[in-house]
Amino acid sequence: MSKAVKFGGSSVANSEQLKKVKQIILADPDRKYVVTSACGKSGQEDHKVTDLLYLCAAHITYDVSYESIFQSIVDKYMEIKCSLGLKIDLAGEFAKIRQNMAQNLNLDYLVSRGEYLTGLCLAEYLDADFVDASWVIRFHYDGSIDLDKSQELLKAQVDPGRRVVIPGFYGSLPNGVIKVMSRGGSDITGSIVANAFDVDVYENWTDVSGFYVADPRIIKDPVQDSPDYLLRIAADELYGSQCPA
Repeated sequence: MSKAVKFGGSSVANSEQLKKVKQIILADPDRKYVVTSACGKSGQEDHKVTDLLYLCAAHITYDVSYESIFQSIVDKYMEIKCSLGLKIDLAGEFAKIRQNMAQNLNLDYLVSRGEYLTGLCLAEYLDADFVDASWVIRFHYDGSIDLDKSQELLKAQVDPGRRVVIPGFYGSLPNGVIKVMSRGGSDITGSIVANAFDVDVYENWTDVSGFYVADPRIIKDPVQDSPDYLLRIAADELYGSQCPA
């Protein structure tokens, strides 16, 4: 049996969450294909990395300093690196991002860096291969996803004998330029990967178990369209008593 697993932003929000993710993945050798979102919120006072990157872009557009916002992103990933004992060259990665921001801002490139950096950290932490989504998720120039080409590239780039981590949310146009999906696009990446390798199970790990007609963090006791005991267990493993009912 083979499984593709996708972890949402709150699942990879910080080093403690990544420790839980590692336990979940290593507990089942069939979990070979891992798709990750960018780091989400660690708490009420925290912010999603993707939101912060969009905010940096807005500050650049209006010629306002983005340094404090950008530093909060750097701090988040440095916490992960130091806490998990990673060797990833974050200084070099952030220097590349700053260069893009200073010279010729590419919004899609910038806001995709959350998934990219999270993927790099998670791949090293799992001792897994890292495959950049820009290498394997292909868009047409009209913005639609080229499923056939993506499947071809995935099969060419992924070693079937190794566990692999692929960032969600973005890919590239035929000319190599980074292209992002709509918000929540990491779920789409996960489904593309699951389909390409004809996996037996696609697991989507998040902080809400099942499908609701409204956000249970906002609406009390919303109707659950598809209650699923296994999803309840999955959410509890990541969030324990903090998981919404």
